[in-house]
Amino acid sequence: MEDILFASAAERGRAFAHRWRGLRPGFTCVLAHTDTCLIPGVSSAGITEDLRAFTPAADAEVVKLGAALCLPMLPSNPLGAPGPSGITRAALCLAGIDADFIGAGLRIWPATECLRVADEPGANIELGCAVPGARQLFETGLALGRQLQADYVVLGESVPGGTTTALAVLLALGYAAEGRISGSMPGNAHALKSRVARTALEAARLTPRCDPMLAVSRVGDPMQPLATGIAIAATEAGRDVLLAGGSQMLAVAALIRALGGSLDRVAIGTTRWVVEDPAADVPGLALEISPDLPVMAANLDFSSSRHPGLRQYQEFVVKEGVGAGGACIAALVSGHSLLALHQRIDATYDELLGRLTSV
Repeated sequence: MEDILFASAAERGRAFAHRWRGLRPGFTCVLAHTDTCLIPGVSSAGITEDLRAFTPAADAEVVKLGAALCLPMLPSNPLGAPGPSGITRAALCLAGIDADFIGAGLRIWPATECLRVADEPGANIELGCAVPGARQLFETGLALGRQLQADYVVLGESVPGGTTTALAVLLALGYAAEGRISGSMPGNAHALKSRVARTALEAARLTPRCDPMLAVSRVGDPMQPLATGIAIAATEAGRDVLLAGGSQMLAVAALIRALGGSLDRVAIGTTRWVVEDPAADVPGLALEISPDLPVMAANLDFSSSRHPGLRQYQEFVVKEGVGAGGACIAALVSGHSLLALHQRIDATYDELLGRLTSV
């Protein structure tokens, strides 16, 4: 059983993984809010729409502190599957990697260290004016990316509703992305997300292949320009960047290319459930952005987990988030086995869910 799957540009993906062995990555995760997540049915990154705005803050708290302080429970899917923040925490702890969080427009801020770079949350993209400060967020990202000192960068995100904003941005940039993005629920709610994205594009009066920064400002979310700036600056400084996520990081990769940045040192890092999602086509979209853009996936399998909620991941519930796939890939290339990673994930959820640890 392979520890890492290479779903597109496999040769380049393997070259990245080989190059990273023995190196120390930095893990940075961008937290952001978009009111798009409050549209019923768009996201299941949170038990209810009312609690969805708490998810990014709770994710950071779980990863850094081992408990969600802003919520009375672990961030969870409405179907009961626990959120992926515990996977991220397990992988980072196993590999001894510190996590840095950057907040770009949150409604709820975490009770842990988080660099606050913007206060204004993203608006509902259906209004056609979602991120007025997109250009400033991009410039901030460039400045932050120049400061990174790690051997390579794992760049994650926590943005409920972010696959819908990713769809809208990809459409605005000219990609045939409808019915192909992944998401936090089985089936990915394609019809609803397409309706929201099309409504947003019409309200914003955007045409395909429009100016990329205009696209983000009208139908994107605050994470996208910030992460794009970080990635461009980090690669220009000679560092590889693993965009840790699925569809949302495809939008970032597409923005990097549209803004004239290079994807030569960029890869997508996600989970098996994203690349094997029967209701999506993340590897195919990556190839359309660039035939040389690797999509790497941690080959996680929770079918034997002692946690029923984690076993739901096998049914393509939740799948990814908070840089979970990228964090797992970093742990695997640092020399830890897939078995050790699975054991650490189960033990971490023992603690997070208040169960006795028995490995």
